[in-house]
Amino acid sequence: MRISFFGATREVTGSCYLVETARTRLLVDCGMFQGSRVNDARNFDPLPFDPSTVDAVVVSHAHLDHVGRIPRLVTHGFRGTVYATGPTVKLAQLVLEDAYQIMLEDHRREFRPLLYQEEDINFALKQFKGIEYSKSVKLDGVSFRFRDAGHIFGSAFIEIEEAGGARATFSGDLGNTRVPILRETAQLAETDVLVMESTYGNRIHEDESTREVKLREAIQRTILQNGVLIIPAFAIERTQQVLYELNHLVENKLIPHVDVFLDSPLAIKATEVIKQFPQYYDKEALRLTATGDDLFDFAGLTVCHTRDQSKEINASPRPKVIIAGSGMMNGGRILHHLVRYLSDPRSTVLIIGYQAEGTLGRQLYRGDKRVDVLGERVDVRARITSIGAYSAHADQEKLVRWVREAAHPPGRVFCTHGEEGASAALATRLSADAGVRADVPRLGETVTV
Repeated sequence: MRISFFGATREVTGSCYLVETARTRLLVDCGMFQGSRVNDARNFDPLPFDPSTVDAVVVSHAHLDHVGRIPRLVTHGFRGTVYATGPTVKLAQLVLEDAYQIMLEDHRREFRPLLYQEEDINFALKQFKGIEYSKSVKLDGVSFRFRDAGHIFGSAFIEIEEAGGARATFSGDLGNTRVPILRETAQLAETDVLVMESTYGNRIHEDESTREVKLREAIQRTILQNGVLIIPAFAIERTQQVLYELNHLVENKLIPHVDVFLDSPLAIKATEVIKQFPQYYDKEALRLTATGDDLFDFAGLTVCHTRDQSKEINASPRPKVIIAGSGMMNGGRILHHLVRYLSDPRSTVLIIGYQAEGTLGRQLYRGDKRVDVLGERVDVRARITSIGAYSAHADQEKLVRWVREAAHPPGRVFCTHGEEGASAALATRLSADAGVRADVPRLGETVTV
């Protein structure tokens, strides 16, 4: 078995790994590079393999940095099956269609080229096939199965086994601990090679019990200041997690009444998909659902489907809470709210997810006092704060524990999907604490298992 690293090496986005056995070629994920104009341009580079020779794509989850270039595969000749869990199939459709609409807007506004056409997406979606967790799928001389990664709804890590030969596991993105709705990450099985994400390979998250407390404090401060709380949220998982906890705060009267606006068509659609798969919920979410509680709805919530409804938020009285995408603030409706409220000292921007290098979110997170938003130079006077415990990614402690608690330690670990410092820090820690050989691969590198 040979594994080639064609993305997410010493960087977070662009996940793409080619697995070659004697008779089969599999692609694990095929995501977009994101975070800057330079990365946007990289998505147009020729693929480093012939898509027509790939037999199947195995998708870990529906985030754009893992599925965003699949239509481009189709454009260049891929005709195999795309395997994913049932929720991932439906969520990937939403994500790809939403990304295309953003591309169209950028094309109309700034004449940026389109990465692919709508018909490429439609053709690619016909090739998707839903597979349940733990079900073994056999291809020519190789098999694989999905295991619950606990990262976003339907996310998986992938175990691949060559008939009578090597075993490789791809972590995809691993989830944080005790996240509402999601089940915990499944145990790592015996494997010769582990390709492992390291987004927070050099970070320790805040205790997860602080999530709801800090959210409540941010809302209470906003109400006292008669301000605006802006939450840039990833449409899948993070938005639903915030809605879930707001539902608890409101229904248990733990916060005063405040108007909350969900201003993300993608998040609205994703929430409806999640409601279709209660069998994927954790025990507490199942219990609440059984009592008739809608996990994502509460008094004071307004859902904004259209642009006109989004514009109406401006006229609503303060205080108010606005949840909008995108999570890294590099596109979407959140930008219009930031233009309006970033210069307001009574406003708060609450960051609840990873902010890639080169994004507006990273600029605000590191404390920049002037930023460019939609072509405007904006002074940052709003309060910028964050809740690390909302991260959808495992921190260094969980990543190391996941490897250390495996029944059989992996023969070798390759740390990917992390900035270089994070990947190197995790590799060092794994070698010291888990007793495994861990390395940080480079783009284009190939290893033999």
